[in-house]
Amino acid sequence: MDLGAPKTIGGVKLNWEAAYASSFKIQVSTDAANWTDVYTTTTGTGGIQNVTFNPVNARYVRMNGTARGTQYAYSIYEFEVYAPTNLALGKTATASSVQNGNAAGYVTDGTTATRWESATSDPQWIYVDLGSSQSVARAIIRWEAAYASSFKIQTSPDGSTWTDKYSTTTGTGGGSNITFAATNAKFVRMSGTVRGTTYAYSIYDFEVYGN
Repeated sequence: MDLGAPKTIGGVKLNWEAAYASSFKIQVSTDAANWTDVYTTTTGTGGIQNVTFNPVNARYVRMNGTARGTQYAYSIYEFEVYAPTNLALGKTATASSVQNGNAAGYVTDGTTATRWESATSDPQWIYVDLGSSQSVARAIIRWEAAYASSFKIQTSPDGSTWTDKYSTTTGTGGGSNITFAATNAKFVRMSGTVRGTTYAYSIYDFEVYGN
């Protein structure tokens, strides 16, 4: 299935006809040439199968059947793909600085056509107010070319007391898909300490997910 553009996805629903797969994989790709396994089973039972997996960014999603469950073909009525709930979507974002009109709120508007850009100095931060306390366990940051080589993901119940949930000194930009132990928080922050380029910190999207 071609989703038309890269999207964050976290599950599929397969509605099998009587001829199902007993062994199959769900695979994802950004180019329809190189595929990554996100789910594998050898005990498929047919019927309606709801499959979940860790959120990934992909344009193409494939069911790759390796063993039929009957003597007949593989046969599917419906193949549905779902996105996990981005708790940060449309929520208020606040940053340590803003440059060139690239406002903090652009990281939660759900499009990579806009971005936040900080001042050209270290350190810098940006956080999202989820509106209420939520169980959070993952953050996805889609960096513009100006990324952080050293940064932390932090959570807070009140926007003033912060707890480190993830830390790296080897960030490479692109899409940072970060998981951590589930915790209740109202605020989630990217705290950048070292820029990966001579430019600012710049983020297209800052997404937050539950467990």
